[in-house]
Formats: sequence, C-alpha cells, structure tokens
Amino acid sequence: MERYFQIARSNLKHNLLPHLLVACFFLLVAPLFMGLENLNAVRTAKVLEMYVALIGIILLTPVFLPEQNKEIRELVRAKYTKTSIIILIRILEAVIFLILLLGAFVIMLMQKQCTFPELKFFLGTLAEAVFLGGMGLCAYSIFDQLAVAYMLPIVYYIINTGGNKTVKDFFLYSMSIGSYREKFYLAAAGILLILIGVGYPYVAGRLFPRFIPHRATKRLEINRK
Repeated sequence: MERYFQIARSNLKHNLLPHLLVACFFLLVAPLFMGLENLNAVRTAKVLEMYVALIGIILLTPVFLPEQNKEIRELVRAKYTKTSIIILIRILEAVIFLILLLGAFVIMLMQKQCTFPELKFFLGTLAEAVFLGGMGLCAYSIFDQLAVAYMLPIVYYIINTGGNKTVKDFFLYSMSIGSYREKFYLAAAGILLILIGVGYPYVAGRLFPRFIPHRATKRLEINRK
C-alpha cells in the first residue's frame, strides 16, 4: 500500500500538479467570462456543461504524458510496478481532483444564490467531464500524440454547439434543455473510453508489437524523486 501512495505522490509532483493548477486557474477566471450570481437552473446548466466540464480534458488527457520522458521509460531492476497499476493510480488521482474541483465550484454556485438541483447537476457535469477526458486519454493511448489527444474532445465539444441532432444520445449540453438521460450514456462511454485507453497498449502490443509506441511495453520507475 505504501508503494501505491508513493506512486500517487510522485505523479502529483511530476505530472498532475501543473495540469491541476491550470484547471484551478480555469475555474477561478470563470467569473470574468460569465455571470455566476442568481442563475436559474437552465443558465447554471449552461455554465457547468459548456465551461466547467472542460476540466476533465485538462486532468485526464495527459495521463500518459510521463512516458514521453526517456528516464521514466527505463526499465529498472529494483522496485518497479506494472505499468497498468501506475496508469490506474494516475487516473484515480485525476478523477479524485476532478470531483473535488467540481464540488467546490458547485458549492460556490450555491453560495451565489443559484437555483438548481445540486447533486443532479454535479453528477451530470462529472459524467460529461469524464467522457471528454476519457476521449482525450483514449486518443493519447492510441495515437501517442498529445496534440491529437486534446484536439478530438475539443472538436466533439464544438460539434455539440450545433445541437443534439448529430450526436443524439451523446449530447453534451442536455441538462440545459431539461434532459438528463444523455448523462448516463456519457458516463458509460467515458468509463469505456478510459478502459480502452488503458488496455489498448497491451492488446495491440501483443498483436502488432512493431507498431506500438515504446512507452506501452515498459515498466516505470516509481521511486523517482
């Protein structure tokens, strides 16, 4: 158990912290772009779905980023852990901070006298954030290109601004039009995308070992300080 906490501390220090600070800054500047006081349910949903949920991309997409460092990719002889365990710990840590930041923002909206179903909107926004972040994570795992990983969820986000006719059950902004059913689809799809992202390097590495990025087949050093 101590080893896992050590992995989490190392990830927070060397990988997650910069992205966490960006996510915090992103939420802190929200009042500069939109009013956050005395909002009704529809306007609150728009703030959460069209702005706050984007922190899922910030926190989840770069899960594989440390493998770009050659030192971290090295196979060490002592004290190493399976890559899959390390990746899952990174994902869990990112989701925990995602929940904390989203919860803090919802509490702030409540203090600003916004009227909305707090728990329902919190879970709905979390589902969207996990979906967008899972899309970025999965894209990074498959294409091994950070630019592509950020681009795909952003493109999907833009597509949704045209309405729900194209994406149907995977419409991002359903709460703002009074529908919650789509959030269940987004949550399930987000979890599936994360699982695909974690499992792809190992499945593809066995089938096509020559074409899979080097990072997907190595174990990671966890005592790097």
